[in-house]
Amino acid sequence: MKPFSTARGVNHRAPAAFTLVELTVSVALLTFLMIILANMTDSAGRAWSQGQSRTDTFQTARASLDLLARELAPAVVDTRMQFVVAPASILAPSPLSSQNIAGDSPVLLWMAPLGNEGSLCCVGYYLYRDDTNQFHRLKRLYIPATDASGNASPYFPQTANLNNPRDTTLQPSPTDASWFTRNWMSSAAGNPFADPNVVSTAADGVIAFWAQCVDLLGNPIPLVSSSSIHPVSPLSFNSAAYFQVATTLPFDNGSSFTYLAQTAQSLRANRVPAAIDLTIMLLDNATITRSGNLPQQVNDLAANGTIDVTQSLNDLNSKLNKAGIYNARTFSTRVKLVNGN
Repeated sequence: MKPFSTARGVNHRAPAAFTLVELTVSVALLTFLMIILANMTDSAGRAWSQGQSRTDTFQTARASLDLLARELAPAVVDTRMQFVVAPASILAPSPLSSQNIAGDSPVLLWMAPLGNEGSLCCVGYYLYRDDTNQFHRLKRLYIPATDASGNASPYFPQTANLNNPRDTTLQPSPTDASWFTRNWMSSAAGNPFADPNVVSTAADGVIAFWAQCVDLLGNPIPLVSSSSIHPVSPLSFNSAAYFQVATTLPFDNGSSFTYLAQTAQSLRANRVPAAIDLTIMLLDNATITRSGNLPQQVNDLAANGTIDVTQSLNDLNSKLNKAGIYNARTFSTRVKLVNGN
């Protein structure tokens, strides 16, 4: 048998293949495109995450300030009740670190008809700071006179002594907030900060909190502690202090609020501010977790004895920036008190 042979003139060649250079260029091009796509996806993910964080922060701030404003606006006082803005340190009988209370932030304490059928409740807000667990929270105290079972609350401020109607120890003080805190500090009554039925979280991520009281003419009210003539007091504002407020026109010296010395003729004001400017600074949880211990709020005082909130904010922002934190957000609102006019 003859071997198989091809026809003359027919050239059978192997199929053409990619060269090494072509393969290298293709792989490099594909890698480059994949890197661009990954970067675009990562950028879109970061943008979405940052946008979601901003949205969450705005919602947290709006909800917490709205709640605070609704409960603060109807605050009431008389000769048997008190309204106080004070350093939060008054809440801690033991060192602040054990209670996780941010001492240079304020605590607001007041009475308002927020209970069933308009019954009075004791309400308060303060800043909670736990650097170990990285919790920064605006806390809310809410104490009705009785619990759900009708039993008297051991934390509710006592307004009357049925056995001694003239008991002067129950009257609010012109210099301290013991009218609110005397039941909290008692070992028999326990610690309200450990009772979830009394203390709740109003907002997470709040790293600073300011409350500036305003008089009828819209001017910031000097701190009680800054007065040289009023009896010595650590408080910022006290409805039971000795003071006078201008109404439609300033006093002859141009001021619109003045403290009085304690004399036989001096009367306690027993009135709430016309309004309160509330300011909070927030950070998202991811930044708090990543940053560890954060700078603390420190209040700057103006020459007239008021808190310079703007300068205090700038100082804290500067400290945060030095720590590499640039995304802190600040929210403010003015709450007009119904009984402040």
